[in-house]
Amino acid sequence: MAHVLLSDRLESPPLLSEKWVRRFVNRHDEIKSKYNRRYDYQRALCEDPKKILDWFRLFQNVKAKYGILEQDIYNFDETGFLMGMTATYK
Repeated sequence: MAHVLLSDRLESPPLLSEKWVRRFVNRHDEIKSKYNRRYDYQRALCEDPKKILDWFRLFQNVKAKYGILEQDIYNFDETGFLMGMTATYK
């Protein structure tokens, strides 16, 4: 991609070395590397739009059935929920 961009701007673009990307990233602190990890098949199954819509319908029905108010609903994920903690921790 970098070579294509150079070709658009220069008539005779220089060849880019194998280490070009690494050096570019090192020069620009705002660019961060991220490691890929294998996609979990079970998690992918949960991303089915129909299943998600079904879950929200069920959630709305449970709220209505038990009279759960919006202010009584809290959001947390699999990392947990610490009562009384006011700061972000690792």
